[in-house]
Amino acid sequence: MDAETLLLTLPYYLCSLAAWGTMLVCVIALHKGLSPQRLFFLAASMVFLGVYFFLLAASARAGGYIDRASIAWPLRILASATGILWLTWIGLFLRATVRVEKRR
Repeated sequence: MDAETLLLTLPYYLCSLAAWGTMLVCVIALHKGLSPQRLFFLAASMVFLGVYFFLLAASARAGGYIDRASIAWPLRILASATGILWLTWIGLFLRATVRVEKRR
């Protein structure tokens, strides 16, 4: 791997590792019973986000490991699944934490 390729792919690999690290923290919290089950949605979205960034890294340079045009649809599907799971987690988190009190 030459320096140019490393500079092109490094940000994507870092984001991929950060997403998978977040997923690992979520799984540990779920396993130890520290967090409610809604954290599963965040963990699942981080798995998809990690794969998304990994595929971007693999296709970061012209003539790279994978041609980006050939993985365009899988990338879109991963991005959509990530967004849906992440938004579901946000909605469940807000529903559990925000309390609306009516004053008379």
